[in-house]
Amino acid sequence: MRPCHFLFFLSTCALALLASCKNACWIEGIADASNIEGRTIRLKAVQPDGEWYVIDSCDVTHGAFSMSCGVDSVMVTTLCVGDVPLMPVILEPGRIKVSITNLSLDAEGTPLNDELYDFLGKKKELDKQVADLGRAESRMIMNGNSDYYIHHYVDSVYAVLSSSMQDLVVGFIGDNYSNVLGVCGFSMLSNGLPYPVMTPLIRSVLDKAPSSFLQNPIVSEFVDAAKVNSSRGETAFSY
Repeated sequence: MRPCHFLFFLSTCALALLASCKNACWIEGIADASNIEGRTIRLKAVQPDGEWYVIDSCDVTHGAFSMSCGVDSVMVTTLCVGDVPLMPVILEPGRIKVSITNLSLDAEGTPLNDELYDFLGKKKELDKQVADLGRAESRMIMNGNSDYYIHHYVDSVYAVLSSSMQDLVVGFIGDNYSNVLGVCGFSMLSNGLPYPVMTPLIRSVLDKAPSSFLQNPIVSEFVDAAKVNSSRGETAFSY
């Protein structure tokens, strides 16, 4: 091979390697949670027909695991222990660090995963405050506080927490209408309902959404089902 041809060959290989690395995703996990050592971790996604498929899998060894794969398009995936869903992970180019403990689940290192788990952390804190409010109500009842005082305190604090939660959820989805996090947030919101129905919170999300978001199959199917339930007289929730 002539020197110039050899140099061209090397440069071509280098460019191909660089391109493949730019579209590569590495997942590095630490698993300190009990009963996970030796278990199989699977990275799964949902096909358009609703069936799950495995993107990659590995075993947890000495509290650690790792995976790598190419990324043709950014997508929402789920880390599973065996076949049990554990936590969402956004599959995007870069190095994703996953932490699994008995107290928390976290994924960081890439832009969308950082944003998703920042949101989930704030939501978890608000959920904790709501749970603490229930315990505070029980203590006030045991301490003999008047019903009027208890109801006034609980209702006022809950109204603030509820407003904060709505602002957090609507803001997160609205900031991400144009990427997979928007639909991911909408799925979390709609999956918390017993059945598809237009709540004031969901309506506020949809009223501000661009057509590209409304045309997403997950969103459009929810809206269609909510319309059917509305025609049947199903009751809308207040949140």
